[in-house]
Amino acid sequence: MPKNDTPEKVYDDLLSKGFYIDTELDNEEIKKRLIMAAEDYLTGKEYRKGPAINYRIIFNIHYDVIRELCEILMASKERKISNHQGLFAFIILNFPELDFDWNFLEEIRTIRNRNKYDGIDITKETWKHVELPFDLYISALKKEIETKLKNL
Repeated sequence: MPKNDTPEKVYDDLLSKGFYIDTELDNEEIKKRLIMAAEDYLTGKEYRKGPAINYRIIFNIHYDVIRELCEILMASKERKISNHQGLFAFIILNFPELDFDWNFLEEIRTIRNRNKYDGIDITKETWKHVELPFDLYISALKKEIETKLKNL
């Protein structure tokens, strides 16, 4: 997918190619996954305080927490996908009340992919740029999931 695609274009393209898969809603699995994501997030926050901070590790923990929470939220609509861009497009389009910024989600996905696939390390400056939005998005996702669990 070209970098400047809209969430609508990404969603439509991946939907037409069969990337979105139906799944059954499993409340117990969602609860367990939510607990594990919360534990990972707390671990990531602790690493931020360490004496020898590795920003790549901290970034990747937080990215994985956002991805996991998005997957859980998507599961509440009985859908799943392995493509991260498609996951984020689904969240943007199906949960507008979160008011998430597509460009931010694309930015963190791109940073993660450059690190994982091109060996580009994550600097302190990069981390500081995304730290607050990471915290805000994780908090919003967690609250949305908890609300959904109460209504299931």
